[in-house]
Amino acid sequence: MTYTAGGLIQAIDYNTFAQGGAAPDDNVANINTVWGTGTLDKGWGQSTTLSTVAAAGTVTATQFSNLFTRFTSIANQTNTTVTAVTNPTVGQTIDAKANFSANLSSCFTNRNNAAGVGSTITLNGVATRLTAWLTACTATHTITFADANSARYFFNAGGRITIAGARSGGTVNSKNTSWTDLLTACGTINITTGTSTQVIAAANFTGTTKTGGSGTPTTLLTTTGFYDLTTSNQEVFKQFGSTYLYTTNFVSINILANAAAGSATTITITVRFDDSHVLSTDENVDGTLTSTVTLVQPSTTYLTNTWGTPTISSSITGS
Repeated sequence: MTYTAGGLIQAIDYNTFAQGGAAPDDNVANINTVWGTGTLDKGWGQSTTLSTVAAAGTVTATQFSNLFTRFTSIANQTNTTVTAVTNPTVGQTIDAKANFSANLSSCFTNRNNAAGVGSTITLNGVATRLTAWLTACTATHTITFADANSARYFFNAGGRITIAGARSGGTVNSKNTSWTDLLTACGTINITTGTSTQVIAAANFTGTTKTGGSGTPTTLLTTTGFYDLTTSNQEVFKQFGSTYLYTTNFVSINILANAAAGSATTITITVRFDDSHVLSTDENVDGTLTSTVTLVQPSTTYLTNTWGTPTISSSITGS
C-alpha cells in the first residue's frame, strides 16, 4: 500500500481497506470481510458493503465517507477503542488519516467481540421431567438455523448458546437435595465461536465457558465452540456431585453439528443427568427436573439481523 498519513488516497489504498486488495482477500484486515459475507468466523452478513475503485480511478469523498461510516459501525459493534475519524465532504481533498490502518487491524482482530447483546430466544428451549427416575435422564436440544451463513452470522456477531439445569420440589431427602445442589453448582454453560476469547457485553467467553455456579468441572473444553464442532459428539462439560454418598453422580454435556464448520445448520446438545451412585437402599429422584437451552442473540444496535430466528426443540427421556 502507498497509504501514508497526510498523503493523497490512491485506489489501491481504498480497495485494500474496502476488500483486502485489488481482489477480495479475507485474510487481510478490511471492511467488507467483517461487514459482509466473509468466511467462517469472519462476516456478519450485512448487505451495505463497499464498492471498489478502478485501478486508475479517483477515490471520491462519498466513497471514503462510506468507508469511514462502516469502519465506525464496526468499531462500535466490537467495542474497539479507535482514533476518531471525520468523514470527508464533497469537494474536499481526500488524504490519509493517521492510525487508520492500525485501527482497522484492531477491529479486524476484535471482529467477534460485541459491545452488547440482543434479545433471548427461549421458545421450546426447556425439557421437563416430572416423573421420578432412578438411573439417568437425558435431555436433547436441537437448534436449527435457516442456513449455514445464518449460523455463522449469529456466532460471529456475538450470539451464544446457554445451557442450564435445575431440580425442585418432590420428596425431602438427601438424594433430591444432592441433585439440586449439583445442578446449582454447574451454573450456566455458554457456547460461543471457540476461535478465540470473545468479549461480549464486557464478559469474556472462550469456546465452552462456565458462568456462575461453584466447584470445578472435570471437563470444560474452553477451546471448543461452534467452529470446532463435528458430526460426532464431543463432551464439552462434565461435573460430579460433591455431596457425601453422591459424588459419583454427574452432569455431562455433549454437542455435535450436522456438518463441518461453515456448512452446519443444526446443533444438537445432549445433557445427561447420571445417578451412578450405589447404595444398599436407593431412592428415586423426583420433583421437577429441567434442562434449559436459550439463544442469546447478537445486538442489533449497529447491525441488521442477518441470522434470522433460529429455533429450538427439546425433549427428555430417562428411567
